[in-house]
Order: sequence, then C-alpha cells, then structure tokens
Amino acid sequence: MAKKNSSGRAAGAAHGGGSVWGHLVVSVCACLLTVSIAGSAIFLVWRVIDRSELRSKVEMFVASLENRTPAELAERAASLKAHPKVARYVLPEIARTIRLAKSEGRQRAAIEISRAFLTDESIVKTLFDLRLDDRETIAAAAIDVLSELQPPARAVDLIGQCLTDSKTAGGVDAACAALYGLGEAGRVEMGKRIGRLSEGRRMWLVNYCAATPSTEQGAWLDMLQADGAESVRSAAAAARLES
Repeated sequence: MAKKNSSGRAAGAAHGGGSVWGHLVVSVCACLLTVSIAGSAIFLVWRVIDRSELRSKVEMFVASLENRTPAELAERAASLKAHPKVARYVLPEIARTIRLAKSEGRQRAAIEISRAFLTDESIVKTLFDLRLDDRETIAAAAIDVLSELQPPARAVDLIGQCLTDSKTAGGVDAACAALYGLGEAGRVEMGKRIGRLSEGRRMWLVNYCAATPSTEQGAWLDMLQADGAESVRSAAAAARLES
C-alpha cells in the first residue's frame, strides 16, 4: 500500500510539473504573439504616414511646375528620368494633373513635362484623350507632345485620329502641323484625311507649308495643288513657285 501511495504522489508531482511548464509555454507564446501583432500594427501605421507624406511631397512637386519656364520644366523632366524610382511615384500624379487640374497653367505644365515620358502608356492615353478637349490650347499642347511618340509610325496613326476627332480649330491645326513634321508618312496620312478639313483649314495648311521649310515642303504643296477648291489650288501653286 505504501508503494502505491508513493507512486501516486510521484505521478501527481510529475503531472503538476508538466502543467506548470505547459502554462508557462502558452503564456510566453501569447506574449510573443501580442508583441508581434503590436509591432505589425505600428509598422502599418508608419507605412500609412509615410505614404501620406510621400503623396504630399509629390503633389507639391507637380503643383510647383506651373510657374516654371520651358527650360526649368526640361531640367525637372531630366531629373525625374535619372531617378526612375522617384518617377514611378510622380508620373501618376502628372497624369492626374493632365486630366483634372482646374488651373490651365498647371495642366499645360504637366503636359509639357510628360514629353519626356512617352514610353509610359498611361501618359500616352491621357494625352490622346485630350484631343477631345474643348480648350484649344490644351488640345493643341497634347497633340504637339504626341507627335514625338516613338516609333514615328505610331505617332502618325494617333495624330491622324486627332486630326479627325479634335473639336477645336487649334487642335486641328496642331494635328496638321504635327503630320507635316512627320515627313512622308505624315503626308500620306494627311492625304487620307484631308477631305475632312474645311476649305479654311486647308488654306491654313497651304500657308503653314509655305512658311515652314522642310524636305517634304514641295510634296505637300503638290498635294494641295490637287485640292478640290480653286482657292486652295491657286494658293498652293503660288507657294510652290516661291518655294
């Protein structure tokens, strides 16, 4: 009987010891988990604050572009291109400013700085959408930047669509000038769409070609000499003689 009692006490002691250690392990794990969760929460809060500060700095940078000269805008564009990780955060804000800025000056500055980032499809799409803008200067500025898109064949295609779709005379004129600057491919594209232009716009094109020397100048004036309107044909013929 004594042996049985002794064995029972030993087993109870062992069981009690195991229970203490088990509670201790659970407590330590719970503590570590609490610290981990708290640390994660602090990290997430810091990320939110960090992103908020970054967004504020990006917005300030884009807002500061409005009063810059073309040379200063080019300098800032070059700086962004040299720091692609920074540009990754700034370009979405530039695209947003192009689309939504209430200040026309700020919008035009954003359009101009986007000239250096035509490899970004979101920038290209945003500029292309502005062909439909009711403000002549905005539509014309966007179309002018798109004319530098690479490869030139893509620029020709998009500018051709701008020529057809633009709602303002300034936008149409910018598209005409852009196609003229794109050489033979631009002239071929103009030949497909010139019938959509009013007689007044075709006269403007004659005068533009006459005043803008180019290796394609003669070919453009020859095309305009075949115009359906006598006034356009005569003006083109006179300009051809003087070129």
